[in-house]
Amino acid sequence: MDFITTVVILVVTSVILYYLRPKTYPQEFNGRWVGEAKPGETRILRGYKAEDKPIDYNIPGYNTINDLVMGMTKENKKEYVGYRTCEKVVPFKTMTVVVNGKEVEKTLFKYQMSHYHWFSSFEYYHMINKLSNGIRLAGYKPGDKIGIFCETRYEWMAFLLAATRQGIVIVTVYATLGDESVKIALEETDIKAIVVSEDTAKRLPKIHLKESIKVINVDGEESDELSFKHFLLSEESTEYPEVHADDLAIIMYTSGTSASPKGVLVNQKQILMLSCGYKYVLEFNRERFIAYLPLAHIFEIGIEFALLMDFGTIGYAGIRTLTSGGCFNCNSDLVEFNPEAMIGVPTVFNRVRKGILETVEKQPKFKKILFGAGYWIKRKCYVDYALRTPYLFMPLVKLVDAMIFKPLCRSLLGTNIKAIVIGGSALPAELQYFLQAILPDVSVMQGFGMTELCGAACAMPHRDPTIASIGVVLPMYEVKLRDVPELGHMTSDHPPHGELMFRGLPVTKGYFNRPEENKEAFTEDGWFCTGDIAKITDDLHICIIDRKKNIVKQPCGEYISLELIESKYSSNKLVDNICVFADSFHDFVVALIVPNKAVIAELSGGKPFEEAIEDKEVLNKAKLLLKENEEGLTERQKVKHFSFVKEEWTAENELLTAALKLKRPEISLKYLTIIQNMFSLN
Repeated sequence: MDFITTVVILVVTSVILYYLRPKTYPQEFNGRWVGEAKPGETRILRGYKAEDKPIDYNIPGYNTINDLVMGMTKENKKEYVGYRTCEKVVPFKTMTVVVNGKEVEKTLFKYQMSHYHWFSSFEYYHMINKLSNGIRLAGYKPGDKIGIFCETRYEWMAFLLAATRQGIVIVTVYATLGDESVKIALEETDIKAIVVSEDTAKRLPKIHLKESIKVINVDGEESDELSFKHFLLSEESTEYPEVHADDLAIIMYTSGTSASPKGVLVNQKQILMLSCGYKYVLEFNRERFIAYLPLAHIFEIGIEFALLMDFGTIGYAGIRTLTSGGCFNCNSDLVEFNPEAMIGVPTVFNRVRKGILETVEKQPKFKKILFGAGYWIKRKCYVDYALRTPYLFMPLVKLVDAMIFKPLCRSLLGTNIKAIVIGGSALPAELQYFLQAILPDVSVMQGFGMTELCGAACAMPHRDPTIASIGVVLPMYEVKLRDVPELGHMTSDHPPHGELMFRGLPVTKGYFNRPEENKEAFTEDGWFCTGDIAKITDDLHICIIDRKKNIVKQPCGEYISLELIESKYSSNKLVDNICVFADSFHDFVVALIVPNKAVIAELSGGKPFEEAIEDKEVLNKAKLLLKENEEGLTERQKVKHFSFVKEEWTAENELLTAALKLKRPEISLKYLTIIQNMFSLN
């Protein structure tokens, strides 16, 4: 081989390797350390461009919610806010379910939905003007509080915009909260009225609200003076009371994982800062966004404000018709609306993953092999090595997408999806790998936020391929860690571990009428203590390890992370839900499992569900099935004993929060005897 040939080969090889190198996100976007560390703490980490202090991040001229509404007249966006109406309800299945320990018959329905109806931005603006004046004429004035107890729909957001520009404070309550929690939230805030739908109105007799609280029904008729339609009969008005940026706008009640819900105070400016933060990192602006998560959740409300501010397109969807399973003779909301962006919680996407794998499992052997090979190629080329180059391997990736994943994605999410943001709880790394690999040209991002932080305080920058990270701190916040010595998490470790703490303008001033909780959650110098254990990597990504309350020290001295174990087993096709238990007296863990009924039927050969989950042969098969998910767990982390439960865990029976997180105290109390029996089996 002559010299020239050798040089040519080296040059060509170097060019190929250059284009195949992993593409990293620019490090300056990750922020920087500032100041000196206090004893037992890290230095302060600030976001991108936050030099001397967190940035007061906002759009000039947008200081109150009224500024947002007035801004809707800057452009006449034709498809601004959309919704579907139900044309027909069809019963299709009757089944026996366990509710509060009793078997009851439950009828399942399918729904025939219309095509999307649309408001332009001008039409939406004029509707809010009328609605706002109608609320004023009904006698509600600045400082009054009105609760919203309603599922996500366009009227929910419209009412909030109309009322808050009048200086009225909105109290948000999850439609899935238990009756007692709803009563606490609505009565301790002394609301004047409550906004309900036809569905949530049925629960009011059980809640026993004060007679002085008026009921405003969004499904009521025009003849009803306290109805959405009647308010819209009002003339438009341009006269509004003066509202300031620091005026209270919303009291947002948390979903309450371990105690009664607390009302978080959010002012006019904070909700707009939250929206600007989403626009900054996620690059959400004019996308088509499908809205289905509870609007009582800060995650959903912040995204919608960002889209309204920047003339995006919001399509409201129902939980029952989001996918094709609940639809009759019509497209699902996802396919009909065809979104470019959506958000969700890990539980929802874990179900999507299981559904896909179940579908693949039923395919002929050749197609299963094709799916497995395609997944391996995508994961290696597109995820593990972060290859985003159009050269060499990209044609192979595109071929795999075209043959395998695009048809699958099209049937689930439509043809347009570009970005999925997952929050609400920790996203298991394996689930993120799976979604990023099978969704063609879709950026799967994780964020971290809390109601107390007024939404997302950390997020994965768009196109950042990092896995198992909640991203980087947003520029409106600063963050640090502090030691948790009783759990073995020290900031002196490398990388530093400790409790995650935030400070910044969007952080709430506190909880409504909860002075003791305020003292516990906030330091004197304004830091909010999240209760989450995290680490900060060398490249300044933040990774959540667990909740302080979910880490248990076993008698052997080993610390057990309950959420870590649950995330491992939750992807198993047998598991619809799982709650793991450990204590300081036993060197093993046990679990309660809500099993997948189809898998139980398969394991039992079709025996009745209640009989099958007690069958020894079924339990042995289930144990073998669970072992498939134990890779990476130590012996003490592996579930030694488990019990199946008959009853589904839902927000309605108060075993899950509205964000679908486990309510451990309630689950522990309900199944105390079973848990004690499992620990006694050693």
